Amino acid sequence: DLPTICKVEFKVGQITKVWVHPQADKLYCEEIDCGEDTPRQIASGLRPHFTEEQMLGQRLLVVANLKAKNLVGFKSHGMVLCAASPDDTKVEFVEPPLDAPLGEVVQFEGLPPTMPASAAQ
Repeated sequence: DLPTICKVEFKVGQITKVWVHPQADKLYCEEIDCGEDTPRQIASGLRPHFTEEQMLGQRLLVVANLKAKNLVGFKSHGMVLCAASPDDTKVEFVEPPLDAPLGEVVQFEGLPPTMPASAAQ
């Protein structure tokens, strides 16, 4: 049986556009280049932790095989992967290696190749 982590599609991405969600105090709306035909639109609750300037151009990992979800009227097509301290006072992006191309799917050493589940699963 495939480990659950191997069913999650983590893609290398870069934020190309970011703006404050007009109706939510904690949300940013982003366009993220994940090496696909068009940038993904993703909403993230990172306003308390980063400025727009810190977000723009950030390389990161995107959870790419999630079902699209409306977040205060903004359709989000994925999730930005971050790590946080136990008390949430420090939040950091999970950054891919500098030479990882946009769109590359993360594999895990010592585990079977990633076989992403569909967004419906």
